[in-house]
Amino acid sequence: MIVRKTLEQVKAEGGGYIDREKFDSFTDADIERMIDEDPDLAPRNEELVPLLEVRDVRRKLGLTPARFAKKLGVPVETIRAWESKFTPADPVLQALLRILDRMPKSALRALDHRGRKVG
Repeated sequence: MIVRKTLEQVKAEGGGYIDREKFDSFTDADIERMIDEDPDLAPRNEELVPLLEVRDVRRKLGLTPARFAKKLGVPVETIRAWESKFTPADPVLQALLRILDRMPKSALRALDHRGRKVG
């Protein structure tokens, strides 16, 4: 049985406690059942859309970090940071990476800064 309490309730009762023996006894099946029973918990992993990595998409496009940065209109240091540390899960960046991954030619044309008229 899952008992939900606010932080204030836990503090009023003298702090939190975790039954390590009970916690360690949970099987993967127990955890999956709890997730299915409680819609407020995180969705199952297989329902999550996998995150794309900047390096993988850039390489698929055949672009150097400098050319990719120019296409995206960001400093090359940003591309290097994303590639050396981690690709952020930022929804906007992930959407752009999906478009670049699935429709590379159209997406690259749309990102081309030459020929754009402003005004």
